[in-house]
Amino acid sequence: MRSLRLFYAVWPPERVRRTLWRSLAPVREFLPSVRWVPQERLHITVRFIGDVSTRVLPRLIAATEALDQVAPFEIGLSGTGTFPGRGPPRVYWVGVSGRPLSGLRKRLDRALAHEGVARENRTFSPHLTVGRASRARSGGDGARHRNAVTIPDLVFPVAAVHLVRSELLPGGPRYTNVHRAVLGGGGPSSDPESPPARGGGLSRGAAERESRKDG
Repeated sequence: MRSLRLFYAVWPPERVRRTLWRSLAPVREFLPSVRWVPQERLHITVRFIGDVSTRVLPRLIAATEALDQVAPFEIGLSGTGTFPGRGPPRVYWVGVSGRPLSGLRKRLDRALAHEGVARENRTFSPHLTVGRASRARSGGDGARHRNAVTIPDLVFPVAAVHLVRSELLPGGPRYTNVHRAVLGGGGPSSDPESPPARGGGLSRGAAERESRKDG
């Protein structure tokens, strides 16, 4: 049975990703051993699903219907940090502000639970991952990383959430949009910018046909 590695995400507009990428230039030079996320793949993960059967795909798309009740909103990017809080940094991130995103995540969690998808145990901590250190070597000093870069306050509208497929390849993950859920129940024109990932998305009916291919 075929499986897909999936997550829900918000894609920042191209202008935001471009500005962020340029702002991170000093820290990329300072920490060359870190695997920095390319500009076109910068995103905010709303909920990670992981590897699931294609049979689950229609339910994951159906859950996004709950987002029809969420009006478009604005969020901001500011500040930097690392995970974990202690020890060598493994993940480098930029902070995400805006309570509406947390409210959207709660609504999505409830809808997924209604569709039979298990809840995630981790607390939702909104952030945008910009780099990862390999397990074999430390990514450097997290405090020095924060001092090496200044991130301008970047505010942008969120009009849609995407269900994204991730294919792990030697050169890095390849992202493909599987479905776009427009907030507030609007049509495609409500999405201010086309996301950077490939793929036009699947309708619920198309997803159900795709899931039956493995039956």
